[in-house]
Amino acid sequence: MPRRVTGRSQSRICNLTGTFVPLSLRIDVKSGEIDGFGTSRAPIGRAWAGKLGPRVFVVPARRAVAHALVLTVIGALVIGGGIAARPRADLRIASAQEPPEQPTLAPALLPINAPAANIARTQGADQTTAAAFNPRQGLPRWLRTTRQTSLWSAADLSTSEPLDSLAAGQAYLRPLGGVEGDRIDVYVPGDGKQGWVDVTAVEPSGIPAWVATAQALSSAALPEPPVKSSDGAAPNVSALYVAVVDDDSGQLLYTEQPHVAVAQASTTKIATTLVALERAPDLTRRIKVSVSASAMAARDGSSTLGIEPGRSVGLDTLLYGMMLPSGNDAAEQVAISLADSREQFIGWMNDEAAALGLADTHFVNPSGMDAAGHYSSAYDMAMLARYAMRNPTFRALAGTSRYVGDNIPMHNLNRLLDLYPGADGVKIGYTDLARKTIVASAVREGHRVYVSLMHSADLVTDSIRLFDWVWDNYTWPSQSPA
Repeated sequence: MPRRVTGRSQSRICNLTGTFVPLSLRIDVKSGEIDGFGTSRAPIGRAWAGKLGPRVFVVPARRAVAHALVLTVIGALVIGGGIAARPRADLRIASAQEPPEQPTLAPALLPINAPAANIARTQGADQTTAAAFNPRQGLPRWLRTTRQTSLWSAADLSTSEPLDSLAAGQAYLRPLGGVEGDRIDVYVPGDGKQGWVDVTAVEPSGIPAWVATAQALSSAALPEPPVKSSDGAAPNVSALYVAVVDDDSGQLLYTEQPHVAVAQASTTKIATTLVALERAPDLTRRIKVSVSASAMAARDGSSTLGIEPGRSVGLDTLLYGMMLPSGNDAAEQVAISLADSREQFIGWMNDEAAALGLADTHFVNPSGMDAAGHYSSAYDMAMLARYAMRNPTFRALAGTSRYVGDNIPMHNLNRLLDLYPGADGVKIGYTDLARKTIVASAVREGHRVYVSLMHSADLVTDSIRLFDWVWDNYTWPSQSPA
């Protein structure tokens, strides 16, 4: 393990509050990285001394303490010969308007640089190889079946019924945390089913190839990506951050600063909805409302579904209320209703991001409102949507233009569903910090492509231009060149 040094410092913020801001530093002498934290332990930024000299990345919405971090870094960089010996350069602060080249703020715990079959079996997310899998010593991020087995409706052997049959070595499962007797509570990606499996029928696994992000794609057994068949120039778009991803192969087809961590607005609700579907697949469940839409709208201008305390609604109504009118009230109600606490639900969202290898993503709320420590990248959101769209219930939610639930009429704010042929999802968003955001999905001749945009001035025009450019300039192996 690289040696780490921790310390504290403080600096007066110029022309702002005139007060002192305490900072905690964690310094990796081997790599030259310095992580700065505020009093809430939320990350303020990261500094490192690379080949081009020291750099600082400041998390969006925490620029108020950037000055303190910069002053502290100047002194901290002389700690340890491993840092002091590196070349010097002018200190540079990156923000959402001037982003760093490669921010990596929340790395996944599991290695994702090889196909699942080549990753060592582990007892838990951070344990070493073990002779036999014991879920009580810690659950990994992924499991894989070792023999043909059943997905059961309950942990109780006497009352459970088989829900599905899982083939040996073919089924990848996401542990949900429950372990009772000899069974584990799991989610089956792709099928969108939740149930219980026998401990003896599964083993820890690395991330499935079809889920893997770019770090693993080069060695994963996936369908061949489309090839560039025309030299048409990429279109001009207003979005500052762009990722265009092929669904089958997971390959990036076009990018503009795809890995910059910025506010993601209501595209957050992709994660909120997915976690809800994994944890509570029964959409007929009735939920007693405790969140007030009118109070939220008055407090921060939230978009809402319109629920108020004193009534009950179906879980399906809340999920449609998140995905169509982008109701923050629905997102908050789902979080506090499906988990023991709001914090636990947000923890599930971050577990989901880590399991998918989304290194630029962190959640602090279920709705997507601007907050310190709440961020993602265009690439991460595209890959999150790619995973979510494998769930048939999520696809139905994301592709619905209009819906009425519990006598509440809703319409989808994603205008592409009605304007662009083949559009079938997934989610838009807007906040003051994020501006307009979207992850859009469209299918043509059996091939799905995702367009992920952040900080856009015109979601519809940007998306249509990029979709059209892909169809005009790429050919899939199953197609004949135009």
